[in-house]
Amino acid sequence: MNLSELAELLAYTDMRSVTSWCNKNNILVAHVGKAKYVAADQISKFFENKFKRFAEKKFDNPDQIINAHNSDDKVGLSESMGIRVSKKIKKSYTAKKERSKAAQDFLNNIKSA
Repeated sequence: MNLSELAELLAYTDMRSVTSWCNKNNILVAHVGKAKYVAADQISKFFENKFKRFAEKKFDNPDQIINAHNSDDKVGLSESMGIRVSKKIKKSYTAKKERSKAAQDFLNNIKSA
């Protein structure tokens, strides 16, 4: 991952601050020519550990929260954190009966081409 991508992720504007953040959190910064890179695996592992510590500190059921997060179960995650979720789903969809003139002209041009 390029250091500028990490700066966007951290919402930093100064590259020196990003480098300082990496040094503080024991993340290796590799210099290749003028470009600087960090391992994306290290960044994702850092944020996973940060989330795990947050869940363990703030909630009574951290294992359930971490499992829901890892399985990308957004409803289960919010419910295990005590946040109510409304599950309203629109059941019927209707298509437009008529197309606009511009849309019909476009389709006619495609058919004739």
